Amino acid sequence: MQQKRMTPAMQQAFDGILKQKEKVDEISNHISQLKSEGDQIATDQNRIRENMKALKGSSEEKALLQRYVGQLDSQESRLASLRKESDDLKAQGTRARSELDRIIMEVSVEEGF
Repeated sequence: MQQKRMTPAMQQAFDGILKQKEKVDEISNHISQLKSEGDQIATDQNRIRENMKALKGSSEEKALLQRYVGQLDSQESRLASLRKESDDLKAQGTRARSELDRIIMEVSVEEGF
């Protein structure tokens, strides 16, 4: 069996691949976190809406209804922000994956793998 050694150029190429892969993974993890936050907000909104349905209309309940409406408004703003951030991250992820593919192809061609 022939023993092959990793050249400094190969090591540098693999380091570049690993670094780019970490970047792709970091973006994917961030997208997952944003999705989890959005899911939690959706669950909370369902709870708030159910609570709102149970209110009868007394003055105390009207104050509570206003509070719930304020919470929903705030959450809707956050959801819009999450969607935009998620869309931006997805675009970054696509670019990062394309760059990773390019780096891998470049290494494959240069090193003759």
